[in-house]
Amino acid sequence: MIDEKIKKDVDEEFANLKKELQIHLKGDFDVSQTRAFLKTHIPNEITYKSEVLLDTLLNYLMEDARKQIESADATLQNAFYDADFRKRIHKWTKQLGNNLSLETDIVKYSIDPRLKQGLIASGIIFVAGAGVTTALLPTVVGSMVAGLVTIVLSALAFKFSFDKATPKSREIIKKDIDQYLEGAQIQMLSWLISVEKAFNNDFRQFCLDNGFESGVIING
Repeated sequence: MIDEKIKKDVDEEFANLKKELQIHLKGDFDVSQTRAFLKTHIPNEITYKSEVLLDTLLNYLMEDARKQIESADATLQNAFYDADFRKRIHKWTKQLGNNLSLETDIVKYSIDPRLKQGLIASGIIFVAGAGVTTALLPTVVGSMVAGLVTIVLSALAFKFSFDKATPKSREIIKKDIDQYLEGAQIQMLSWLISVEKAFNNDFRQFCLDNGFESGVIING
C-alpha cells in the first residue's frame, strides 16, 4: 500500500516538474542560455523534491507504525516515540551509499547540431575558398587576400548554418531533458523504496527487542 502511494507521489512530483520547466522551453527560447541554466537547475530541483518525498514517505511509515503498536502498553509506545525513527532515517539517508545519488548531477546534452552544422559548412567553405582565391591570385598579396576572403566566407557560412540548425537544437534539448527526467524518476523511486526497507527493518528490530512480535511488519 505504501509502495503504491509513494509511487503515485513520485509520478505527481515529476509531472509537476515537467510543467514547471515548460516556461523555459516554450517558443523560440535562447538555446545557449537555456542549456546552461537547466544543466544544474533540474538536478537541484530533483534534490529538493527528494527531500519533500522523503518526508512524505516517513509520514506514511510513521502512521503505519503507530497503528501497529496502538495495542501495546504505554511503556513500549513511549519507547517508540523516544526512538525518533524519523530522525534515525534522516541520519541513515545522509550516510554514504544511502543518500540519493543521481546517475549524473548535471543534465548531459547531446552534441549541439548548431555547432556541428556550422563547423561542417564553414570547413567546406574554407577549403574551397582558399583553393579558388589562391589560384586566381597566386602572389603573396593574393594569398593574404585569399586568406581574408576565406575567413569572412567561412564565418558567414558558420553563422548561417548555426542559426538554421537552431529549431533542431531546441527539439534535441527537450528530448535530452525528458530522458534525464525519466532516469532520475526511476532512481528516485528506487531510493525511496530502499528508505522504506531501512525503516521497516529498524522498526521490526525495535518491536522484537521490546517483545512485541505482533508489531513485526509483514511486508518488510
